[in-house]
Amino acid sequence: MKYERSDSFLRDLSRLPSEHYALFKEAVCKHFLPALAQGAHTGHVPWPVRLRIHKLAGTDVYSMTWNFASPDGRATFRFTTEDDGETILQWRRIGDHSIYDRP
Repeated sequence: MKYERSDSFLRDLSRLPSEHYALFKEAVCKHFLPALAQGAHTGHVPWPVRLRIHKLAGTDVYSMTWNFASPDGRATFRFTTEDDGETILQWRRIGDHSIYDRP
């Protein structure tokens, strides 16, 4: 699987306090990536309940909540496929609940 970060994600990331990004990275490394390796994105196993991953209504974008308290940490992502069939995970936005205005 390949990984991409959208321009919006990179802009959001530049404004994100470093301690918030550290919490995001911890959630990704400890919970998100192991779930991907086990096939959560294909439905073979469920996503970790702790991350509250769900598809946003009417879109192909998923939401992940990596922290509920201060900071309110959320990220959006989607999956695409290259011509050769390889899956690409694209991180779209990162920040607080306001990222849902334009996921």
